[in-house]
Amino acid sequence: MLLTNRRIALLYLCLASMEVAWITPFWLIIYAPAPPRWVAYGSLLVGLLAWTLILELLSRAGIKSPAYDLTALALMAVTSLMVVRIVVYGAAPLGDFGWLRRMMGDIFHFSGGIPPALGLIAANLVLWQRATAATSRDPSFFNVGVSFRLGMLLLIAGAALLSFLRGQSVIGFLWLYFALGLIAVAIARVSEKASEAQSAGVVLPMSRFAQLLLAACVTVGGAWLVAAVYTPVGIRRFLHLFDPLWRLAQPLIFALLLVIARLLNPLFLWLEAQLSGLLRDPTLRLPEGAPAAPVATQPGFFEKLPTWLPNLLVDVLVVVGLIVAGLALVGFLLLYLERVRKGALADEAEEEGSERITVGGGILARALHALRNSAGLIQRFGLGRRLLAAISVQNIYANVCRLARGRGYPRPPAQPPDDYLAVLVRAFGGFEDQLGRITAAYMRVHYGDHPVTLAELAQLREDYRAVRDGASHGEAAPSAQQ
Repeated sequence: MLLTNRRIALLYLCLASMEVAWITPFWLIIYAPAPPRWVAYGSLLVGLLAWTLILELLSRAGIKSPAYDLTALALMAVTSLMVVRIVVYGAAPLGDFGWLRRMMGDIFHFSGGIPPALGLIAANLVLWQRATAATSRDPSFFNVGVSFRLGMLLLIAGAALLSFLRGQSVIGFLWLYFALGLIAVAIARVSEKASEAQSAGVVLPMSRFAQLLLAACVTVGGAWLVAAVYTPVGIRRFLHLFDPLWRLAQPLIFALLLVIARLLNPLFLWLEAQLSGLLRDPTLRLPEGAPAAPVATQPGFFEKLPTWLPNLLVDVLVVVGLIVAGLALVGFLLLYLERVRKGALADEAEEEGSERITVGGGILARALHALRNSAGLIQRFGLGRRLLAAISVQNIYANVCRLARGRGYPRPPAQPPDDYLAVLVRAFGGFEDQLGRITAAYMRVHYGDHPVTLAELAQLREDYRAVRDGASHGEAAPSAQQ
C-alpha cells in the first residue's frame, strides 16, 4: 500500500483522494460551523492517509486478532477524543479535563443542529472504516473502475445536497476527482498488464509519472474549457462574432429570394388565373332544385389547360431529375467513403477474444446464484459470527482465484477446488502452505457445515496477504526462497 513500491503507493493515494472528494460534501452538510471547502478536504485527506498508514503498520507488525481489532478500536476512540479536544475545546487549559464532561453534555443537545463534537467523531469513524476497507482492497483494474463510478455518483449526490441545503458549490471537487480517477485507472491498467505478463513491473519512473499527470491535466483541462464555453451566454457570445457576416449576407439572401420569387412568378400567376376562372365559372353554381348536369356534357380538364403548360411540366421534371441525380451521386460518394473507412479500421483492428454476449441475463443469473449461496450459508451457519467468517473465507478464495486468473491460470466453472489447487500452486510458486489452507477452509464452508474459528480466519487473512503481496512483487514465499 503506502509503504510499497511507488506505483502501488501512488494508486492508493489517488484512491484515497477520490474517496475524500465524495466524503467532504456529506460531512460539510452535517458539520457546523463548516470550515472552508478545501480546508475540510485537506483535513479529511490527512486523516484518511494517517489511518491507512497506522493500519498498515499494525498489519506489518504481525499483530494477530483479536489484539489487532482491539488496538484499532482503541486508536479510533483516542484519536476521536484528541480531534474533539483540539478543534472544539481548544481554548480549555491543558490540564483541565472538564471538557470531557462538557462534551458528553453537548453531544445530546440537538437544538442547534448536529453537535460539532458528534460530527468530528462521525468523520473519524468514517475515515477509519474507509482505511480498514483499503487495507484489504484488491487494486485491480476492474475494482478501480467500480470505485471510480460509484464515487462519482456519490460525489454528484453530495454536491447536489450541499448546494440545495447550504448554497455551496463544490464543482472543483468534480474536476479533481476526474483527474485523480484518470491517473488511478491508468496505473491500475499498467499493474494488470504487468500481472498478466507474470511480472511485478518496474517502479514507475518520474518521467512516466510526469507524462501521466500531464495527460490527465490536459484531458480534464480541455473538458473544463469546453464546459466554460458551452453555456447559453457563451453560445450567444460566439454567434455575435458573426454579426458582420450576417450584415454582409443579408442583401445577398434578400436578392436570392427575389430571384426565386421571379422564377416562380409565372407558376403563381397561372394558379391564380385557374382559381379565378373556377370561381367565376357559372356551371359550378347549380340552380336550386335543378338536376345536376351530366358529366359527359362538361368539357374535360385537360381541354381547359393552356398550351404552354406541357412545356412548364417538362422543365419541372428536368429540374427534379437533376436534383435526384445530384442526391444519388452524393449518397454514392458517402457510401464509398464509409466502405473505405471500415476497410481501414478492419486492417488496424486488434484481435479480440470470443465471448458470449448477454443482455442482462448474466447479471440476473449471478444474482440468483449469490442469493442461493447466501441462503445456504444462513441455513448451515445461522446468523452470527460463524456466518460472517464463512462469507470472509469465500471472499478470500474468490480474490485468490481472481489473482490467478490475472496471471493466466483461470479456474473452469466445473473444476473442483481441490483439483484447482495444483493450478494455484503453479500460479503462485512458493505459497503451497498458504494456498492449501485457503482451499481447505473454502471447501469446509462451501461444501460442508464446519465453521471457521477467529484464529483460523486471522491466519487465512495473513495467508491471503502473503499471496497477494507475493503476486504484486513477483516474490516467492520465505520457505521457497530458502
